[in-house]
Amino acid sequence: MNRSLQYLLIIFGVLLLLFFINQNQQSKYRISSQAIFEVDENDIHRFSMVDSNGDSLVLAKSDTSWYIPDADTLEMKDRQINQFFEKVVNGTFDMIVSKNPEKWDKFGVADSSGKKVTLYDVNNKSLSSVIFSNIGQDYSHNYYRKIGDSEVLRTTENIFYMINTKATYWGSSPKKEESENKLSPVSPADGSLDN
Repeated sequence: MNRSLQYLLIIFGVLLLLFFINQNQQSKYRISSQAIFEVDENDIHRFSMVDSNGDSLVLAKSDTSWYIPDADTLEMKDRQINQFFEKVVNGTFDMIVSKNPEKWDKFGVADSSGKKVTLYDVNNKSLSSVIFSNIGQDYSHNYYRKIGDSEVLRTTENIFYMINTKATYWGSSPKKEESENKLSPVSPADGSLDN
């Protein structure tokens, strides 16, 4: 084997080694999705939401149906409930933004800011509590922090608008029966009907 071929093989081997080292280093920076709430959806029998203004709303489960205890005359919007469970309760995060509690205000996840969501079981025991924020320039993600944890995390998608404390977001007034809206027929003045 001539010298130039030996040099070429050595260079190729070094490049191949550098490639594998680089791949190993890059794997540390890959984004992976993990659950926001680590609870079983079937264990949730009530959840509450409180926004930074102090407005709050509670939704509770009766058998398989959801209702608002303070506005039990509203018909629940199934789509809102399904989206809440799909995107918020079963939502995911893709990265840790900060581990410093001094930066909670910067990301809007301090105890007095953001929107707090608490999930409860059938015995009214808190399963998990999280503060979500909509602070920042990135409109496709939100920041959040679990109560009792110092890490600020970023959601994989924007879910902030689904955490709504207005009862009319979750339910609507029942539609009146058509029979109530119809006028009764008017009879002639003498009380008899023509045939």
